[in-house]
Amino acid sequence: MLEERRPEPAAVTSADLTARPTASAYRDPVTWATAACVFGAYVTLSLYRLWQRTPSSWDLGIYTEYVKQFANLRAPIVDVRGAGFNLLGDHFQVIVALIAPFFRVFPSVDTLLVAQALLTAVSVFPVTTAATSLLGRGAGRTIGFAFGFSWGLQQMIDFDFHEIAFAVPLLAFSLSALVRGRTRAAVLWAMPLVFVKEDQGFTVAAIGLLMALAGQRRFRMGRSSVSGGLFLTAWGLGWSLLAITVIIPHFNSAHHYIYWNLGGVVGGSGSSFSATGLVTQTLHSWPVKLETVVMLVLPTAFIALGSPVALIVLPSLALRFLATNAFYWQTNWHYNATAMPILFIAAAEVMARWRGVERTAGEAAVAGPGELWTSTRIAAARYGAAMMAAITVALAFQFPINDIWHASTYQMSPHVAADNAAIAQVPDGATVQTTLGLLAPLAARTDTFWIGNPNNPATQYIVFDGLESGYSPPPSDVPEFIKELYPKTNYVQIFVDDQVYVFRRA
Repeated sequence: MLEERRPEPAAVTSADLTARPTASAYRDPVTWATAACVFGAYVTLSLYRLWQRTPSSWDLGIYTEYVKQFANLRAPIVDVRGAGFNLLGDHFQVIVALIAPFFRVFPSVDTLLVAQALLTAVSVFPVTTAATSLLGRGAGRTIGFAFGFSWGLQQMIDFDFHEIAFAVPLLAFSLSALVRGRTRAAVLWAMPLVFVKEDQGFTVAAIGLLMALAGQRRFRMGRSSVSGGLFLTAWGLGWSLLAITVIIPHFNSAHHYIYWNLGGVVGGSGSSFSATGLVTQTLHSWPVKLETVVMLVLPTAFIALGSPVALIVLPSLALRFLATNAFYWQTNWHYNATAMPILFIAAAEVMARWRGVERTAGEAAVAGPGELWTSTRIAAARYGAAMMAAITVALAFQFPINDIWHASTYQMSPHVAADNAAIAQVPDGATVQTTLGLLAPLAARTDTFWIGNPNNPATQYIVFDGLESGYSPPPSDVPEFIKELYPKTNYVQIFVDDQVYVFRRA
């Protein structure tokens, strides 16, 4: 006897998606409220961290001077990174120059943090639009909320500032257009990603490959997706290779790409390529890497794993796991932010297809070993958005957004007042060396050097925070330490308060 064959679920076409009257999130007051809350929460956390002088790294100081140089129509020489260092010899991050006109009007480090929070909030709209188009308004709003407060975005905000903030909305707009069958928009939004950072070209190529393959199958995307996908693949790979092999070495003083050293067997140690070494490096510290992978898909209740869109995250994840720097493998800092729009849009895409399974299951008997899998997909399609929101709320207590409720987030200690008084001693345009916490506010209006770098010149001023110097052990006698640091230069102490010192070159 022949078994009755269950009919395949009907594919959702681009015509079905664009026919929804609730597709756009830009006129939805709930989406605007979500984006406003995302902006408000993130800009508050960012600014108070700055005002408390507790940065995560020196990156905020680096990018402040980078933007300032462009705002003043000068080459991007960033002395915070190293004396005379052209930052284009570090990473290909020219898109950050878009902040320069706003910095010209508001010449403050605050401008960069406000821009980053705004870029994050804007990305809520395309994610919500995609989810609304595919799943309806209620689910779309819920997924937009879960995305906006996802832990990957929180960690990026907690890192002060990074150029990857531009990649988040660009990815969101591109993939939102992609899953709604708008190939031209998907291509146009993906193209600028190559100017965010040199490795983003590989992500662009992944978008192009998915688009081309999907076009072959006529799945969700228009007929032109094959040519658009092939163009994006060439565009992404071309720019990444050009940036890594030509542009960055040209601006680098040593004329090479300095991050080859962190690539493990892929180009760091000078050894030849080895497939065995590749696998070994990938599996090195696998518990940490596995935890990161689980945490990446957890905010989508693991639903994103069912969508081919999720494959777009693989290039950046592979580059991180092949690296020898352990920071790249973890859930800390900003490295996971770009995965958030990819995975949430992937989850919305697969939920829409699984709703087709639900409709078909209502017409045919579900039996056999596939019954559990079919039931799981139906449940995920129905309740996936609510599950994502619940997970986001639960994780919020373990990530930076939890600080928004703590009074300590808004308290300014007497030491902060001493830092601010010391900064005020340095006139605009002066050359100054300083410790980590004071780099960014000084870089906005002076030529600033990090005191931990070797070969710094004898600057006009030195501002030294003895309590937060970064030295281990910290100097017990700061004036004597400065004399030993520059024995041939006479520095006069002009200010001290709560172990914060200012020295002026005599």
